[in-house]
Amino acid sequence: MTRFAATIVLSIVVAGCTPPAAQAEPDKNALLIQADFAGLVMTGVAYSVSKDLDVYNVRPLIPLYDIRAASASMAYNAQTWPAGTVFVSVVDPGVGTDRKSVVLQTQNGLFFVSPDNGSLSGPATAYGIEAVREIDESVNRIPGSEWSHTFHGRDVYSYTGARLAAGVISYEEVGPLLEPQVIMLDELGARLEDGVLYGYVSGGTGRLGNISFSIDRHLFEEMNPAYGEIYDVVIRNNDEIAWEGSLPYAKSFGDVPLGDNLLFVNSSGSTSIAVNQGNFADKYGIGSGDSWTIEIKRQ
Repeated sequence: MTRFAATIVLSIVVAGCTPPAAQAEPDKNALLIQADFAGLVMTGVAYSVSKDLDVYNVRPLIPLYDIRAASASMAYNAQTWPAGTVFVSVVDPGVGTDRKSVVLQTQNGLFFVSPDNGSLSGPATAYGIEAVREIDESVNRIPGSEWSHTFHGRDVYSYTGARLAAGVISYEEVGPLLEPQVIMLDELGARLEDGVLYGYVSGGTGRLGNISFSIDRHLFEEMNPAYGEIYDVVIRNNDEIAWEGSLPYAKSFGDVPLGDNLLFVNSSGSTSIAVNQGNFADKYGIGSGDSWTIEIKRQ
C-alpha cells in the first residue's frame, strides 16, 4: 500500500470513530408555583404539559387570602432567577369574578402568571413592567375545564405557566396585549419623626414568624443604630396595643440567647423582629397589613 493510500484509509477510520457533535439541548425555563393552599395538583398540571420541566413549589405557603404577602414573596423569590423563568402565583380571593388573569413580563425578562388583583405589585415595582397580556382562556385553559369557576390556579394559571415555560406557546400566544400596567397595592409608608420610627407590619407572618416592617434599612440607618442598643417597640392593631416591649438591635439571631427577641435588618433590607429559634408572629398573635402599625424608638 502506498503512503498516500494508507493516509486515506487512516483518515476514513478516524472519521468513522469520531463521535457526532453533541446536539445542543433546547433552552428550558424553570417554573415556580406559589399559593395560599396546598397546590400539588397544580404541579401535576405542569408535568402533564411537559415531563421535562423543572417545577418548584415555593414554601412556606402564603397566608390565606394575603395578596400583599403574595406580592412580596414573588418579588423576593424572583431576585436570583434567570430571564425566562416563569412564576405562577395563586392567591385569588376574587376567583371567578371579573378580575383579569394576566401574564406580566418584567424588564429583566421574567414572567409572572397571576390574577391582576395586586399580587403583581411587588414584581412590577422591583423589576419594571415590559408588557402585560391577558390570558386567552379559549386556548390557554385545560381542555374540558370550562365548567369550573373556582380553581383557576389549576385550570388556567398552572397550565398557561407550564406551556410558556416549556416553549409550547410564546409570550405573544398567551393572549391579547394590554396596557403596560397592573393593579398596585397601596404603599405601606414609614417615617422618622422626633426620634421615633413609624411604619406598618408588612409581612413575615408565615412559618418562621419573623415579622418585617415597612421601615427599610436606609430609613432605620438615619437613627445611627449600633448593635447591642436597646429599642422600645409598640405594635398596634387598629390602635389597640398587640405587643410592646424592649429588645436589642442585633446582627443575627445567635447574638441573643435562645428564646429571646431581637430587632434586626432582614435579607430583604427591612427592619424585623424575631424570636431566636421561635415564631414571634404565632407567639404574640401578630398579623400584617394596613391595620398593623409599629413604633420603634431608642431606649
